[in-house]
Amino acid sequence: MELFRKKQDAADLRMLADRLERLREDPDCPFAAPAAEGDTARIIAGIEYLVDELAETRRALDGERRRASYILDNMDSGLLLVDAGGAITQCNASAYKYLSGCEELVGARLEAACPDPALVKAVKKAVEGEVSSVLDIDLTATSGAIVSARVSPAAGALFEGDRQAAAVIVLTNVTQERQMEAMRSEFIANISHELKTPITSILGFTELLTAGVVPEGEKRREFLERIGEEARRMSALIDDILHLSSLESKQTEEVWEMVDLRALAEDILRSLEPQLQRRQITAEVVGAARYRAYPDDMRQLLKNLIENAVKYNREGGRVEVRIAPDAYQCVIGVSDTGIGIPLEHQSRVFERFYRVDKGRSKREGGTGLGLSIVKHITAKYGGRITLVSRPEEGTSIRVTLPITEE
Repeated sequence: MELFRKKQDAADLRMLADRLERLREDPDCPFAAPAAEGDTARIIAGIEYLVDELAETRRALDGERRRASYILDNMDSGLLLVDAGGAITQCNASAYKYLSGCEELVGARLEAACPDPALVKAVKKAVEGEVSSVLDIDLTATSGAIVSARVSPAAGALFEGDRQAAAVIVLTNVTQERQMEAMRSEFIANISHELKTPITSILGFTELLTAGVVPEGEKRREFLERIGEEARRMSALIDDILHLSSLESKQTEEVWEMVDLRALAEDILRSLEPQLQRRQITAEVVGAARYRAYPDDMRQLLKNLIENAVKYNREGGRVEVRIAPDAYQCVIGVSDTGIGIPLEHQSRVFERFYRVDKGRSKREGGTGLGLSIVKHITAKYGGRITLVSRPEEGTSIRVTLPITEE
């Protein structure tokens, strides 16, 4: 990028003129040629000397410009220089990633390149009042990014003339950070809602029991059972939140070991035996494998997959856990003959707190975090998840985990 070439050239000439004046006073300089050679020889020698110095200076300046251009154009952030009239006078290559309003940015008006009134206003404040600003600009409709724009005043010898006001704009991609902030806000709102429901129920039943309006006997026992159910649901929700937080923070100290996946799956099915018998659901584990991992991760992964297959199954249905290892990967598949998932919901079932049937999920004691935990564990081990489901026919979820070195 040819930054301020005309200004630099003028400075080069002034510098060389000063140099020539000093050389004339140096007795060892080629200008001090013997008088016999005449003025012409002295002038020629001086010109040759100046040409050599000018060429060397030009090479040095070109090298500096290339280095500066390389650094600026390889910055991830976009950099723009805007004059007092609102025209873009310089920019780096990254600026084009974010501003697509003009085919050529240099020479274009800022409002044409980025018609965001807040940015134009910030530049005006920087130029007129020498006030710096930081603001977010939503460019998702054009470049798919949310950028943070830092606008700073830049007065000085950057333009032709004496001291003209200008502004420097630095555009930084903050899409991921803003999305994470939005997800955290949504997560907190969902947690508050999910916790509020059981707490409200517990308080309501407790107040009725305390007031003595519920007679002794079956009704009182029913209220106490409801309190216990809501408390268990709240406890399960907190456990899932803590586990999900642990997966995302990656701060838990872990000891990895070879985990017997078949034994783990069978142990989980034994813990679900009351539900299986009550609803006459048959369950089977096919295949076996030992996989090197943090044991609690594998338990959480299998537990959430198997529990979902039981919860959303039909009376007299079937659950199959299939474990298929080979030299490069381990495949864990859990299929059921349950209610299935409509196609329009399948892309979202791994989101936190997303429920296809909210009423049924709460009746079954679901927290809405199970498949999100499965997704995070799978990503942690560099695996992938595939889901196949048809309404009223069943669901099959397949988790493929790469084999890690022992």
